[in-house]
Amino acid sequence: MEPELANYHVVFTTPYVLIGQAKHDWIAYFKRSMVGLKARSETDALHQLLKFGLGKNHWNEFVFLAYHHHQFDAIFLTGLPDMKATLPHA
Repeated sequence: MEPELANYHVVFTTPYVLIGQAKHDWIAYFKRSMVGLKARSETDALHQLLKFGLGKNHWNEFVFLAYHHHQFDAIFLTGLPDMKATLPHA
């Protein structure tokens, strides 16, 4: 967007719904992924992982590879980012 043309932003959000994995699967993924992160605390490491991922396109790639289906008000994802066998489009 060119700042001189508009000084406002528009954001569209669609919630992602995670299916196919249990809560303990995601907790195990977070623990595996936070091991190499440099952070002051576990809370900071989790924030860093959730906000930025492990690389530039970490979460974009996950959404692409984990896409299961959608409906008008939600996008459904399945799988875990570090386990290709769980991702339908990996």
